[in-house]
Amino acid sequence: MVTYGDMVTLLLCFFVLIVSFSEIKKEDQFQAVVEEIKQAFGMKGGGGKLPTKDDPTLSLIERLESIRMRQERITNRSNVKDPGQTGRESRVTDVREGERYVLGGRIEFQPDSADLTPETKAQLIELVERYKLAGAENLLEISGHTAELELSNPDGTRGDLDRLSYERAKSVKDFLVSDEIPTELRLDARRFRLIGNADREPINPRAYSAEEARKNRRVEIVVSENVVRDFQATESTPDY
Repeated sequence: MVTYGDMVTLLLCFFVLIVSFSEIKKEDQFQAVVEEIKQAFGMKGGGGKLPTKDDPTLSLIERLESIRMRQERITNRSNVKDPGQTGRESRVTDVREGERYVLGGRIEFQPDSADLTPETKAQLIELVERYKLAGAENLLEISGHTAELELSNPDGTRGDLDRLSYERAKSVKDFLVSDEIPTELRLDARRFRLIGNADREPINPRAYSAEEARKNRRVEIVVSENVVRDFQATESTPDY
């Protein structure tokens, strides 16, 4: 019996190692299995309410990852190297904040302006709905950009592009927390971080006209893996 028990244990360890070293060939099917298991244990309305250690507020990153995997396997207009307003997402990794996702699409602006047009407002509402941003607490970084030719003065000097890029980011943030969008889509103002990049990160560095510089006059939205409470100060307990 002892010899038999050793053999069974070794076989079990052998197959566990095989599974551990194996590579998932079909990530989308694996993700679908994981979602079915979560639903079965009550994570998203399945049978029962089994307590788990998973944090539901971090599920936004999982949803973005599943969207990214699906788009890598589907050839459509979103999978272009030069993303447009409905472009694909990209993922970056930050030492402090972990994985961060650049949501697909640019919010473009008219020259020398930080005002949102009705088209860009509709684009922002569609973006919030598509990625279910209102149902999570992940930090959102809004990065504003300008074109080099903007705010040009007759004497050849330029205006404050840093201010203009920041005002564009602030316009997007103000709209997402305002009464102009439905209550269920409105975002918490504490989730936002605003950055003004001026003309330092152009998509088209050789733009010599307003039309060619259209892609540079933009705002991009990045979703962080961290949530709001990770950066909130906690009340210290006094020493007695």
